[in-house]
Amino acid sequence: MRFPIVKEGKGGMIVAECQLCGGEVYQDEPYYQRDGEVICEACLEDYARRCFAPFRVEGGEV
Repeated sequence: MRFPIVKEGKGGMIVAECQLCGGEVYQDEPYYQRDGEVICEACLEDYARRCFAPFRVEGGEV
């Protein structure tokens, strides 16, 4: 079983690091974890845009 590395930061206990911005995620802050990647709340829109980029179409394309 793996346990997360917990560090102390200015905002409290750091429980994760965002894969996109490198920012610290503190205890009791929401974040997203998918396939081992940690995404903070602020980066969610960018992450979704990257994930769905291959499926993007311009209006009228088939």
